[in-house]
Amino acid sequence: MRNMTQIAHFARVVGAASVLLALAAAPAGAQVSDYDAFSRIPVQDGGRIMPMDTYARLRLLQFSGRSTYQGMPAVEWLARLIFDPNAAQTDRVVLVNNSELLEAIGLDHLRGRRFSYAELRPGLEKLGELARAAAEHKSEDRTPLEREFIRVYQNLSAFGALAASFRFALPHPDFAVTNPALRARLGLPPDGTNAHSFLDIYLRAGATAAEVQRLAAVPPEEWSPEESELFTLTSTLFNWNRYYKGLPIALMPVSAHGTEQWVSPWDHLALGRLDEDSRRELVRLQDMARAWLEGRTVDFKLAAQDVARSVRARAQESRGLRYLDLEVLYNRLNPFLRAQMLYGIGFLVSLAALWRGTPAWRRAAIAAVAIAMIPHTLGLIWRMQIMGRPPMTNLYSTFLFVSWACVLLGFVVEWFQRNGLGGFLGAAAGLLLLTVSKRFEIQGDTLGVVIAVLDSNFWLSTHVVAITVGYAGVLAAGIAGHVYLIQALKWPASHPRQRAAQRAIYGLLAFGLIFSFLGTMLGGVWADQSWGRFWGWDPKENGALLIVLWCAILFHARWAGMIGPIGLAAGSVLGIIVVLFAWIGVNLLGVGLHSYGFTTGAAAGLWAAVIAELLFAGVLTPLARRREVAARA
Repeated sequence: MRNMTQIAHFARVVGAASVLLALAAAPAGAQVSDYDAFSRIPVQDGGRIMPMDTYARLRLLQFSGRSTYQGMPAVEWLARLIFDPNAAQTDRVVLVNNSELLEAIGLDHLRGRRFSYAELRPGLEKLGELARAAAEHKSEDRTPLEREFIRVYQNLSAFGALAASFRFALPHPDFAVTNPALRARLGLPPDGTNAHSFLDIYLRAGATAAEVQRLAAVPPEEWSPEESELFTLTSTLFNWNRYYKGLPIALMPVSAHGTEQWVSPWDHLALGRLDEDSRRELVRLQDMARAWLEGRTVDFKLAAQDVARSVRARAQESRGLRYLDLEVLYNRLNPFLRAQMLYGIGFLVSLAALWRGTPAWRRAAIAAVAIAMIPHTLGLIWRMQIMGRPPMTNLYSTFLFVSWACVLLGFVVEWFQRNGLGGFLGAAAGLLLLTVSKRFEIQGDTLGVVIAVLDSNFWLSTHVVAITVGYAGVLAAGIAGHVYLIQALKWPASHPRQRAAQRAIYGLLAFGLIFSFLGTMLGGVWADQSWGRFWGWDPKENGALLIVLWCAILFHARWAGMIGPIGLAAGSVLGIIVVLFAWIGVNLLGVGLHSYGFTTGAAAGLWAAVIAELLFAGVLTPLARRREVAARA
């Protein structure tokens, strides 16, 4: 029922957007060049206060899976959409993951993965029907194509809603006032343009309310030209106010019954209770929109600054407002992308260090990884400061922290061995895991409000940190296992490089076992406090137990002489698969009390990684054994 209601609302919004885009303002001429003040306007979305810059990134990621559009920052693209929707409807930002959707709505002639609103608009009616039909089924019963119908239709609806969000501020022929007497009564300039905005008329129409009520009781044929135009104008106001509702962007705080609620300009206008501050904010929002359309950068900047100051002054104190500027800086510097690129350089240098084995290359590799770790560490600290939480609150953030922990373990290995293995381990883990994290970044606000089941900084700092540090230990051991098996094709187990790699595998596995066990026990205590039972065979609990059991099996097999160094290395490689299933795989089941970690669309990547690791271990292990036997002979 909830899905059907949402789809019905989307249908209304899409219909409104279609009309809007057909009647949108002409494209802007000159271009605004400074979006700094605009990006700092506070917005409420997803239960938290964020800067407009973050809001823009989230919407563009939602639509296209990317945080920029043709090199244009997200906040600049959002301004284009809300201030000049006619131009933005040709932007190819709507991602379609399943080409069968295009065939289903009669647009199979289109090619590519991203399309514009204008290109998809001919199939909107059919897509709406398919989305409503898909919404009638339970979420777990929907096919991938049915989920795609709903996702794309929701995104088109959100696109249309954003396109309509500032329509109140832009001139429109519906609000042309041609009668000189009526222009004088409304306080409009006598020599100005006839076309005005909804807001222009709305703010002046209050004084004519009694006159309009009187006219409603008089036959239309008795109205004067002025009265006729006045009644038409107020009727248009009413129809627009009724039509454009439930739209973004929530940037105006309203206090009611002792609580604060953030509403969009349209919804604030619908409430009808405008104080002096609200009226001034609405006027400045209109000034900002018109300055953008006319390319007046300074006026656009000044209007945005006034809006941001006014909203901050009226809003209740919150963490989001306090660290708004820090979040803008976090977005602009994009520390994890910078770290990812630097880890890429470190990976190449560390490969050369392993190959050449000289102290100079080893020191260069460590320096490169250390430099990459600086933005990585800063990014984690900034996230903690913005959210007021430990480093992990969602699946995306676990990749950031686990990669950081792997890099730190790499430094520890390098400190003890000084042979380049630790630098390679850290660079490989940092590069790979930060790259994979991008897949989960597009699923929503990564700095969002923590759900109720995770709302405990103590347990987030203990159980979650411990279990993910355990992930890092086993993953780092797996990377060292890769190195050992590759080197085993060249060197015997007695070679100093192989003995060092074996010690690293052993130590990292022991580290991973200890923290996985500790995290599992702490999780049981938390579960007992939250759910009244220590253990319930929940998929996530089973995943953590699998890691502990796998590490224990490897150690017992090694101590019992059932496997040698090659077997331990191969087992550590397979341990990566165990971690992936415990970390990501159990989330794909869609069941269990750990619902905060659920994700969709990751199955293909997970199985690709599993197959790759199985092939690696399955091919190199027998080759390494044959090389070992030949060396002994």
